[in-house]
Amino acid sequence: MSIIKILKIVAIISLLMLPGLSENGIPFFAFLLYCLWVFIMGILGNSDPIFWEGLLVLPILATLIVFLISKSYKILSFCFLILLITQIPSLITNYKRIDFLFLFLFLTFIMSSIGVIVVIKKEQR
Repeated sequence: MSIIKILKIVAIISLLMLPGLSENGIPFFAFLLYCLWVFIMGILGNSDPIFWEGLLVLPILATLIVFLISKSYKILSFCFLILLITQIPSLITNYKRIDFLFLFLFLTFIMSSIGVIVVIKKEQR
């Protein structure tokens, strides 16, 4: 497996394993799955209110897939910024709950994503 694939997988896993900074602190992947599940059940089920916030999970999952399969550093940079922006609201509102695990995984995501972008940019020259 190439260094690019390894860095991409490390970036995605570290992003998905980020613990939430809210009171419950569930990992990011569990939050995405829960929102998607509630949204789908709201559409298919008989519940009156539909959880429309769950619709925002689809672009995030699409961005993760594009990040994994892309070979262009411009697209990777755009995906990196989008995925980084998804974490900014929780960082702003719950900055007092940031712990070592969150910092370690968040910095791993940032460093491996930047590493992928730099390696691909050097290869494309």
